[in-house]
Amino acid sequence: MRLTCLLLVVLLGVYLPAHAGHSPPKVVLRVHVQTTGEGLSAQEATTITLPPNGEQIQVRTLPDVSEQQLIAIEQDPSGNVHLHFNHVGQVSLSAVTAENQGRILVVLVNGYVVYAPIIDQQITNGELDLPHALNPQIIQNLKEVAQHNVRQAAKT
Repeated sequence: MRLTCLLLVVLLGVYLPAHAGHSPPKVVLRVHVQTTGEGLSAQEATTITLPPNGEQIQVRTLPDVSEQQLIAIEQDPSGNVHLHFNHVGQVSLSAVTAENQGRILVVLVNGYVVYAPIIDQQITNGELDLPHALNPQIIQNLKEVAQHNVRQAAKT
């Protein structure tokens, strides 16, 4: 009987959605930098197709920055979106943009490319600017993730 109750508790914990305020919404933000793929295994490099012309480039499979480092997101009146990252994200963004000028920086949200500029200067302030609007629900979800990250950081 106790085994059955324990199994039921485990299954309910796995399959029931989290209560509001306990976990951030499911949104995935990934920032990758183009690579030649040279010396990387098939698991270490991924091909990404860039809109609008379908150009394919390779990036490292693991992102350089993700939603885990996001601490704020703002949209200005012109629709531009500003992503602010914590110290870890700032250092990573600074390093990859310093070392990879001339390559493409790829920003994905939920697996879709939302921005892919050529890196022309180092980003040292921990802020990544997207020169266009995102879906309002995506912005709200990213704001909730950022707030969650700030709360988690305050606990440590």
